Amino acid sequence: MHTDHVVECKYLKPYYLCITSGLFSISIIIYLFSNNKNFEKNVLAFFCFLCLLFSQLFWCNPVCDSFIHKIDARIAKINAFLFIVYILFYKNLSSIVLFLYILLGCLTLFAFYRSDYYSRQEWCCDGHIFNHGLLHIAGFFVFLCVFL
Repeated sequence: MHTDHVVECKYLKPYYLCITSGLFSISIIIYLFSNNKNFEKNVLAFFCFLCLLFSQLFWCNPVCDSFIHKIDARIAKINAFLFIVYILFYKNLSSIVLFLYILLGCLTLFAFYRSDYYSRQEWCCDGHIFNHGLLHIAGFFVFLCVFL
């Protein structure tokens, strides 16, 4: 069950997730220097920035069910929805790229399930942090898919 404090992790530390979510900044920089901007991408870049900001704020002091945790979780879910819709309905992907994107989506769902499972066992344990880091890395690739 969730606790209000961070337990001592054996190998992985919660601030490692500041590093993995920091990858989102690369996507934002790529977008800022891109010549291919439109309203939809502006909205996505804004939500990518919010995801980066709140993820950094949360993972530097990860208190379960805190206000920042709730905001971060909502923004992550909104991002997932917006980016999935954009990629599936606005991006013109070849069959192989679409297949790889769907495979990435399945792996992301698995990492989400495992992150949630471990966080319910022990908040910020190694399994939780590892799988949540995989979520950040998958998110980074999704952001790149949109902005490149």
